[in-house]
Amino acid sequence: MTTPCILCGNTNGNELFQVKELQLGLDEYFEYQLCGACGSMQLQDVPGNLGKYYPNEDYYSFKLDMQHRSKPDALRKIKTEYLLFGKNKLVGGWLSIGYKLPEQLQWMKDVGAKFGDAILDIGTGNGSLLLRLFQFGFTNLTGIDPFIDESHTYGSIRILKKDIYEVSEQYDVVMMHHSLEHMFEPKKVLAQAMNITKPGGSVMIRIPVMGNYGWQKYGVFWCGIDAPRHIFIPSAHQLRKLATDAGFAIEKFYYDSSDYLIWSSEQYMKGMPLHDPKSHMFNKDNSSMFSKEDIHRFRELMKTENEKGNGDTAVICLRKPA
Repeated sequence: MTTPCILCGNTNGNELFQVKELQLGLDEYFEYQLCGACGSMQLQDVPGNLGKYYPNEDYYSFKLDMQHRSKPDALRKIKTEYLLFGKNKLVGGWLSIGYKLPEQLQWMKDVGAKFGDAILDIGTGNGSLLLRLFQFGFTNLTGIDPFIDESHTYGSIRILKKDIYEVSEQYDVVMMHHSLEHMFEPKKVLAQAMNITKPGGSVMIRIPVMGNYGWQKYGVFWCGIDAPRHIFIPSAHQLRKLATDAGFAIEKFYYDSSDYLIWSSEQYMKGMPLHDPKSHMFNKDNSSMFSKEDIHRFRELMKTENEKGNGDTAVICLRKPA
């Protein structure tokens, strides 16, 4: 039975799909609904124990080891000062010759983050993104995730076992890197994001979007559905509306799909879970089912689709009114 869309409330022309869990290989099916009006997708019946689908020993966000560092990497900080703020032009310029701006710094540039800004990463996993930002020179870093086993502090990096509604402090920058789609009641989530962002502060959301290349080509095998972890997948139009309805101004919107979208969806079509021992995620050498040429071709294809506005993951940068 179809239900009202959780993003736009529509009840007409909604369509149901059976989607298999294909990240951990649990051989379970879940019902998703495609909205006939806004084009967004949503999970119909949420499992009672979602933690089962985020096992700390298997789920990819928790698999990297966190390292303790007492201070940022000096050379990285000099390059960051030059690339983001135009400082240390002589040394920074020399160190940056032939240096491609890492995506983590591009995100900081997108939101205008400064070294001392209070930054919150929602759905941080083990906090590896915050560690990378610390190495670049950012030092006021907090991450939250309700699915980690326990809270940890690594020097100036705090990793807390909590959800967004348990946050009371305000931050200069709030980030949700592929985490918003895992949360219930997205309108309520954005309202809370507004509450915990300082006036004039920024919110960055990276999220899969419904209806573009991956869905067009792979349908229910598209990795962006990620049943049942993704509670909803918005269309690009509805994502923008969700943000503006919450009171944010949209400062930037672009697509950042990668080769992962293709090779993981191709595996899913062949019945190979992401966490299969033979998966390309673990075998990027000759034992992978994809050659280096394949991966390069996938990367170039997604770059083209992103430029066409048909990518499957989007970055939206928002500003809270001052």
